[in-house]
Amino acid sequence: MEGLSVSSLSANQSTVQVNMGAGLHDGGVASQWSPYCKEDLMRGGEELCFEELRAERYNQQKQKEMEEKMRHLKEQQEQLSQELEEKKRLLLRKSQQISNVDQPAAAPFKILDESGSKESVRKSEPSSDELPDDVFLRPDEKGLCVRVQFPTRPDQNLQQNRPPGQPSRTERDLRAERDLRAERDLRAERELRAERDLRAERDLRTERDLRADQDPDSQESVSQPKKQLSPIEEISVEAASLTSPGELSGGNFSPLDQEQDQNQNQNQEQDQNQNQDQEQDQEQDQEQDQDQDQETLSQSHAVDPCDPEVRRQLLDLFDITSSANLHSEQRPLPAVEECSLLDLGGDTFFIESRLLDRHSVSIFRAAADNQSVFIKVERCSAPWDFYLFTRLKENSPSADRAALISCFLFEDGCVTVYTPPADHQLTVVADCGPDLARVGVTAVRLLELVLQLHGCSLLHAGLQPGVLASCGAAANQDWLFPLDWSSSLDLDLQKDVRSVQQIPSAQGYIRLGLLQPADPPHTVDLVGVAETIYFLLTNSEMKPERHGSSWTLKQYGGVRPGY
Repeated sequence: MEGLSVSSLSANQSTVQVNMGAGLHDGGVASQWSPYCKEDLMRGGEELCFEELRAERYNQQKQKEMEEKMRHLKEQQEQLSQELEEKKRLLLRKSQQISNVDQPAAAPFKILDESGSKESVRKSEPSSDELPDDVFLRPDEKGLCVRVQFPTRPDQNLQQNRPPGQPSRTERDLRAERDLRAERDLRAERELRAERDLRAERDLRTERDLRADQDPDSQESVSQPKKQLSPIEEISVEAASLTSPGELSGGNFSPLDQEQDQNQNQNQEQDQNQNQDQEQDQEQDQEQDQDQDQETLSQSHAVDPCDPEVRRQLLDLFDITSSANLHSEQRPLPAVEECSLLDLGGDTFFIESRLLDRHSVSIFRAAADNQSVFIKVERCSAPWDFYLFTRLKENSPSADRAALISCFLFEDGCVTVYTPPADHQLTVVADCGPDLARVGVTAVRLLELVLQLHGCSLLHAGLQPGVLASCGAAANQDWLFPLDWSSSLDLDLQKDVRSVQQIPSAQGYIRLGLLQPADPPHTVDLVGVAETIYFLLTNSEMKPERHGSSWTLKQYGGVRPGY
């Protein structure tokens, strides 16, 4: 049925109708019927098949169900809004009723004298409208007889009619208030006890610090026990302290003055204790801030700036995938071996030899179209080398002599290809040999490369002769560039890298003592320049060692200083 047109369907169905009609005429019993709707099939200028008609009816039915559901939800929302408004009105009305309830005013307080005539007593008797809260003075009594009756409260009848043994509402409120007060007092007592313990601990710490700050002589004097005095000597000492000129000046000494002096001394001591507590609190806050800063610094040091995930997040900030030299391959990383063929983007490369094999990085020398190229294979899908090389080339004044770069992204890695421009060739710096003139030119080009890197806030952090290549038509026009950027950093993006302690490739120099942990990051490249030049001169690895305040090389035995 797939790909069947409506016209062919119509023709076949018409044939079926004719055959069926002829058969039915022969029987003369049934009538003809049509298996499709002619109006839907022949409407307008378009023709629809059965599947399209069925899909149209299904979409219309779904649209109708969705509209019905939306209408039902709107009705529920309106109903809930009305109920909410009704609840708000009821709450407002009840609050107004509670605020409008007034307590009945008490009748005036009167004092009556019953020693007079009965008429005066009868006249002074309270009416039924007034409350009998009066004071009567009887003739046979020497004092006052007070009869007080409180006005009837609205809940008095409820209290009188409550079952025996059940507490009234007032009693429950008093009990709840008493329990709340007791709980509040207990909480305040706990807080006071905790504060007292904290203050005692602070005083003990302050006393310990003061003892530690004192010199040994004073500590010995403090640690000596108090000399035992005889009763006569103690009395003489107390008398001398009481008869001091400050206390008996003018003969105005009194116990009240002594008590005031004691109160003043206590207030001064309290003020001093408060000041000490404040100073201790400030010191603790400063210590906490320092601890937090150290913790933050240690956390920043704990993050590896060369981690592939960190680099992938940094590259997400740029639209690097739109570059014409960046290609995506929807397949796993191919196996690359010596004396084998590698197909990349329609070009075939012959792998001649392996230049570097370290961890998940391999660099090969290959040939394509009678040209020597370099290929780097890495088990990381972040095109970090492509990004840094492009930045270096954009900021280089001799970009016309720079090598061409292409990057192929695979599912589990990437392949970077360095090809020379026309009439240029690529060579490895380690293959130059110990020619002094050649080494001098290479040293100048290497220093220019480091200046260009640091000028655009790039840090290679792994300069070695095996990863450096030159591109040029003549020896004095070579343009040096790194083949491997695995240890490199972009200090514009990675602003938290402030010292060599955060660079993984610098840890060997730090353990050796050649670099200090707080040294700036750019010093790593300077050590790399020294190692590269030493290798070009001696064709051996540089092994520095410390002799006093200077550094020498092991092969000189401390006789000739190196750098």
